[in-house]
Amino acid sequence: MYGAFAIAVALAMGLSLRNGFVYDDLPAIVHNSRVTDPSQWHTIPRSPYWLGTLWRPLTVTLYALQWFVGHGAPWVFHLVSLLGYLAVGVMLFRLLQRAVDQFTAFAVTILFLVHPVHVEVVANSVGQAELWVALALLAATSLYLGARQNGTELRSLPALLAIVTLGIMSKEQGFVAPLLLAGAEWLILGGRQEPLRARIRLLIPITALSVLLFVVRGVLLNSGIGETPAVALRTLNPAGRIVTFLGVIPEWARLVVWPLHLQADYGPPEIPIGGALTLRHWIGLALLAGFVALFVRCRKRTPLAAFGLLWTAIALAPVSNLLAATGIVMAERVLFVPTIGFAIAAAAIVRLQERHATRDIVLAVVILAWGVMLTIRSATRVPTWSTQERFFTAITLDGPRAYRGWKVAADYWDDAHDRPRAIADLTHAIELWPHDYEV
Repeated sequence: MYGAFAIAVALAMGLSLRNGFVYDDLPAIVHNSRVTDPSQWHTIPRSPYWLGTLWRPLTVTLYALQWFVGHGAPWVFHLVSLLGYLAVGVMLFRLLQRAVDQFTAFAVTILFLVHPVHVEVVANSVGQAELWVALALLAATSLYLGARQNGTELRSLPALLAIVTLGIMSKEQGFVAPLLLAGAEWLILGGRQEPLRARIRLLIPITALSVLLFVVRGVLLNSGIGETPAVALRTLNPAGRIVTFLGVIPEWARLVVWPLHLQADYGPPEIPIGGALTLRHWIGLALLAGFVALFVRCRKRTPLAAFGLLWTAIALAPVSNLLAATGIVMAERVLFVPTIGFAIAAAAIVRLQERHATRDIVLAVVILAWGVMLTIRSATRVPTWSTQERFFTAITLDGPRAYRGWKVAADYWDDAHDRPRAIADLTHAIELWPHDYEV
């Protein structure tokens, strides 16, 4: 089984070993003295991630160790990313094995590992933050379920607290761990006849720790949110953020189900910011209503599927711009942790179907064909992140209607001393969306 997972990762993402440092890798790793200078490593725990925002001390520490071991060679970072990605797949498989048959768990894990929406996380070194927080959330969930089912809560508590801490120190999505574990308690373990005190025995210290770390993070960053909002989102009120969120939902759905077209940047005018409701928003609202209806239905028939859907919703909450404006309108990398929930839900729903020889053959053929298609698309997308020039050439070709892609491409071409191309890209960015004072 594990050998097949390694082959799947190699076929879909293996070309990333040839990639260099691209885009956010440069400020977060190459030009970050806390990574490249061992004399500054002691400042990592109390310092922001990069550009004065966010707090990811574990991720930065792991960057520093990789830089030291490989003397700054990018292949070391990409090898670690591949191994981390494989570890996420193994953890997902082991979690699925608790509730579904071997074949279903295997097939869903393979599809997860070759999915093209994960390319940005694996092919770009800064995507490691997503990998480490995903590993922590999966490990915490598995350990929590095992502790509750085996009656080893007290023995498991120190390890749980350590894993949750590591997840939070990897990426902000780690703060959702108490909610995910509460969801597992409610949906997966909900049939157990136990007093409330027994059901929340582990959740209370885990929640308290998460709150404490959130306070520590806020003190270190001098900010509760800890991130500079994207220019397109800065003037939006809550109603405007809700409208924007509805416009993003169709893109999320497409990327999960049919991810043949990928791009490194999403935003206005391709994704409308605030304003009146359009057909795109109504489609988003319909998809949201369908998601909620499916959750309600699964809640009774297959609680594991309901838990997967809840996982997706909880993991998307911090990056949805509903609670607060973040630094991006949308990005493929933020779907990495939520797609774990989709994988859990898909496995549970497939398991629920009645077994029939003909149907099983058809399902296997469909899964194989889709898996091959996803693998090919992932393998052809990975080289986009190989060099700065290739990446910034592709960012505007892939997303011609996202103004910010033209903006960041102009920065690159200006640094590369191609000022006519930089000015042309900035001019086009203004034509697309004339509301960014930085442009």
